[in-house]
Amino acid sequence: MTNNLSPRPRLTLTAPAAYLIRFRGRVDRNWIEYFDSFLVVVSVSPGRAPETSLRGRVRDQGELLGMLHYLYYQGAALVSVECLGV
Repeated sequence: MTNNLSPRPRLTLTAPAAYLIRFRGRVDRNWIEYFDSFLVVVSVSPGRAPETSLRGRVRDQGELLGMLHYLYYQGAALVSVECLGV
């Protein structure tokens, strides 16, 4: 019997992939243009700081790194970065 399944795409430095990035705080209006292709969700729980989730695709891990640098320089406290698939 042969395996007709195509090989599953692999995560590499140069492969596009979807990510979920979470950080404490809210997205400033000036940031919206930077993350225009991402779904932006702000969660607010009583007694806790707001938390923002960014969900979307990047061209490669270089673009992901650029986004993380941007958040760092904006003073966002990173909670998590999760690869959702290639």
